[in-house]
Amino acid sequence: MDRIFLSGAVQNEPNIPDDVDPGYPTDGSSGGGIASTVPGAIWYNAVMMELINAIKGGGVTPDRHDNAQLDAAIKAQIKTVNQALSDAVAQIQAKVAQVEIVPAGAIMFFPTSSSPNANWLICNGQAVSRSAYAGLFSAIGTKYGSGNGSTTFNLPYLIDKTVWGGQSNVGEQRSAGLPNITGTFLNWTRGNASADGSFYASDVTSRGLKGGSGGDEGRYHFDASRSNGIYGRSGTVQPPALVLLPCIHI
Repeated sequence: MDRIFLSGAVQNEPNIPDDVDPGYPTDGSSGGGIASTVPGAIWYNAVMMELINAIKGGGVTPDRHDNAQLDAAIKAQIKTVNQALSDAVAQIQAKVAQVEIVPAGAIMFFPTSSSPNANWLICNGQAVSRSAYAGLFSAIGTKYGSGNGSTTFNLPYLIDKTVWGGQSNVGEQRSAGLPNITGTFLNWTRGNASADGSFYASDVTSRGLKGGSGGDEGRYHFDASRSNGIYGRSGTVQPPALVLLPCIHI
């Protein structure tokens, strides 16, 4: 649809006078006192402009030989709106599914044998795609392993491991171990005994040895807590623990 005015048409758009008050059309009066309303050039132009702008708004170029353009433009606009709504709903659903208040790289423990959903990956050291998990890769990089060095990176490995607090050394791997147990003792002479570290002496006497004569005897004792206070606090190296599944948020 486009303008088609033949007899009496002009090339200049009519102007709306500023001093004209808006009114309503009338059929006039039967007695002839009031004339019926006759649409003027301004009205025709306003209607045409509304139609043409609606057609253009739908991405259609006005064509005087096509009388179905308004319908096509309206359908195009509806399609655009529907697509925009569909995209918005998809984005909202994705954000809700990811629970965006949990940042990428956050680690949580779950009382299950598998991750709760696709937004959580098990911290088992596996190599995963840098592009598929771009948000997580941006958060932790290759701190826990560079994968194949180009397209993958490694997740933290927390299976059968505890977490140790740190700041400047985050990502550092620490092997299991305990402090060394040390101590020395010297032979004693005439009741004098010498020992240090985890060893200590007691009941030192100067008398004949069993099965012999002359010399000194005493008892040497071993106590690891005398070397380091970490020993003797518990009957086992393993503290009480609850096993949970460590997962990292993508």
